[in-house]
Amino acid sequence: MFCILKKPTLKSLIIIFYFSIFPVIVGAQQVNTMYFMEDVPLRHLLNPAFQPTAYYYLSLPVLGLAQASIGNNSVTLKDLIYNYNGETVSFLHPTGGNIPNVINKLKPITDFRGNLQINLLSFGFKHKTGFWSFSLTEKLVAGIDIPKDFLLVSILGTPQINNNSFDFSMLQTDVSAYSEAAFGYAKNIDNKWSVGVKLKLLTGFGNVSNSNKLLKMEAGVEKWSIKGEGSANISSPYQVEIGNNFSSFSSTYPTSVADLFKPSGTGVGCDLGVVFKPANDLSISAAVIDFGFIRWKANTQNINYKIDYSFNGIGQIDSITGLNSFVPVINKFTTANSLVDSLLNAVQTNSTVSKTNNLYTTYTPTRINFGAEYSLPDYHLSFGLLSSTIISKKILNEEITASINAKPVKWLNTSLSYSILGGQFSSIGAGIGVRTGFIHWFAAADFIAFQKSTLALKKINPQNWDVKIPIPYNSKNANFSLGVTFVLDQIIPENGLIMRKKRQDCNCVI
Repeated sequence: MFCILKKPTLKSLIIIFYFSIFPVIVGAQQVNTMYFMEDVPLRHLLNPAFQPTAYYYLSLPVLGLAQASIGNNSVTLKDLIYNYNGETVSFLHPTGGNIPNVINKLKPITDFRGNLQINLLSFGFKHKTGFWSFSLTEKLVAGIDIPKDFLLVSILGTPQINNNSFDFSMLQTDVSAYSEAAFGYAKNIDNKWSVGVKLKLLTGFGNVSNSNKLLKMEAGVEKWSIKGEGSANISSPYQVEIGNNFSSFSSTYPTSVADLFKPSGTGVGCDLGVVFKPANDLSISAAVIDFGFIRWKANTQNINYKIDYSFNGIGQIDSITGLNSFVPVINKFTTANSLVDSLLNAVQTNSTVSKTNNLYTTYTPTRINFGAEYSLPDYHLSFGLLSSTIISKKILNEEITASINAKPVKWLNTSLSYSILGGQFSSIGAGIGVRTGFIHWFAAADFIAFQKSTLALKKINPQNWDVKIPIPYNSKNANFSLGVTFVLDQIIPENGLIMRKKRQDCNCVI
């Protein structure tokens, strides 16, 4: 049995999209602060060469690990909305606005990215000089890449009378939901070198993605022309039907829960890591995380399009005078003679579209970590520096995190960090790991905001949204990671080696 979903209106989709990126300015699923927290059993997620300081660990569903992140690489909420003469205004305000500031902060590609990871099961155990691990997790990874030219057109329209050239070719999306089963092994080669590897089996449940070979616009006040060529792909348990030239959209979904969770694709991946200790108090490490792909095969739709179209131009978009004018601005994008309306007409009436049902492949966002840690002689305090780079669909985003890590007693591990590129001097990272008996608790975040703003959604839409939400005001990113793990038999470092610690008053192992 299948149920028919009502076709969503373009206007509602655009409002949802702009609302999601406009006020909620809060990158991949890694929390960098965890990297130097040695006692956290699941630290090997950031580098498979790291061995836990316990002989055995077991993490339960959801409680074992939950982490999420959302952010962008260009602007903060403070750049877009702020106080001017006692009034809340946007950067488009006719007197209090600051359009040049926003334009200067836009990257060539503004990358919006969100991730969610939930642990289903994970465990690990030490064997001789190595450590074996297994994990089963659910992941949701979403990315939207918006070229600066697209945002310039949205803000300025056609600033020149003629000869405005815009390149939208890097406008692309990639949203995937999948399960990951990972088998890992880390080994101490000698007193200086450790290596680690994880092999991953990926089971995909759904994907929506697109890319463009070409998407350029020549714009003037009197006439705009657009030429483009690209493709979009969909795969999921849902059956999607797209009308000719995108004239209609409908989908059906199975009412059976079993059918809903049938795999839509399969793939493989791997993590690779290495740790080098040139001295007892210095450690240098590197890792490649989530290098892999998924081959999508269920209910696939491939839409290939070519566009060559000219239409009447639209002038500069009006500035707004505060949050109460948010909806009129949206109307500029979604009603007649607007940019979105013209682009939609171009696709529907002046494009060549072909549809197929071929299999296709997407690649998981890959992270490269380089870290260095210096420990004081008593090993109670260390200083870490981590460079972390995400590579996704030819887009690179980097973050550098410096941290101070303390282990004052054997049951407590803390870290205080600052992310140099995304911190904006308004947030700080922190992590804490506590062992109570055979249970280890931890929580960590990279961007704990000093400045927060409360957004009343009722101001945007008085009829429907009577909700207030706190939002980091001057940070591009937000993330967190937390979990509860059962651990047995603690291990401590001694003279650069991983050794088992025993009580001095008995022969039992703790």
